[in-house]
Amino acid sequence: MMYLVLAVCILSASVFSQSGSHSLWVFATFLTGDISVQFPEFSAVVMLDDIVIGHYNADDRSFVPSTVQESVNITEQITISTVCKGIHEGMKTKAYYLIDYLNHTRGLHVQQRLVGCELLQNEPGQMMTLEAFNGESGFERRYDIQGDQQTHWKWPVIKSRAQLEYDAWLYAHFYRPLCISQLRKYLKKEKKRVMARVKPRVRVIQRTCSKTGKIQMTCLATGFYPRHINLTLLQDGQPVNEERVMGGELLPNADGTYQMRKSVELSAEEQRERRTYTCTVNHLSLDNKLDISIEPGLDPVIIFPSVLLLLCVFGVLAGFLMWRKKYKQPEQVTYTPTSATDQTTEQSQL
Repeated sequence: MMYLVLAVCILSASVFSQSGSHSLWVFATFLTGDISVQFPEFSAVVMLDDIVIGHYNADDRSFVPSTVQESVNITEQITISTVCKGIHEGMKTKAYYLIDYLNHTRGLHVQQRLVGCELLQNEPGQMMTLEAFNGESGFERRYDIQGDQQTHWKWPVIKSRAQLEYDAWLYAHFYRPLCISQLRKYLKKEKKRVMARVKPRVRVIQRTCSKTGKIQMTCLATGFYPRHINLTLLQDGQPVNEERVMGGELLPNADGTYQMRKSVELSAEEQRERRTYTCTVNHLSLDNKLDISIEPGLDPVIIFPSVLLLLCVFGVLAGFLMWRKKYKQPEQVTYTPTSATDQTTEQSQL
């Protein structure tokens, strides 16, 4: 199962489009080698940006939309089914060849393919294909805006030159126009969801490492949509050197929004310099950039326990002083007058 995770990470790392663009992708997975795995041999998911449009059912060779109420016309059904069927057959052939070539005869084998296109400011952008086998990337093909096609092979080429030339022609004159056409159709259909805008919640977190004494300044932006965001850490108004910045990965939230954080560590000397650190955020949902500034200081996480400890000490000391005052008072002589009976007895004796 580790191969599944690795392959997804490798394939998805390069597909996020630029701000102002939209993309249509097919994520396909082919499994072989371990019949005990409870997954279909072939599966494919169709995505518009980060929205799942539907998936391909290999058993009956049909496209199933993600929304039950959504209908799929015959042309769309044939188009997607034909593309996914071709991807299935191609991946199956390549997987068996790679198993033999790499001498991988046991266990589960996972091949994944990502193919898709983008619209950049409503104009046709690049089209791309990426492939990975058992968690290792091995093939990449890009067709850029100018019509130039670049192909990179890490695995051995198993096709003849004529077949490769035909694939290149098919890629440029059939698959790319078809992908752009479907992308425009889905954008029109899913316009409300795709054009949603949710503002980020931004905060600066300051933590102190008890072992090293360093302060870690973290800028966190969360709850935003769409995923495109520009998050920058500034020191006295200048960007912090990228070599010092940690994090920066885009991560999904459970509600469909996204989050990103970037951190920088400050040494004791840098803390004494009292510089101002700023978290600046640009996002499609914001009219203007958002800036939050902070100066390094004592960590609130450390300050609170310290204050609480001092209060406890003062409380114990005050209690001790009150107890001491109570039990160190000088002894008082108490006079109790005698009763009338006692006085009469005393006189008679005299």
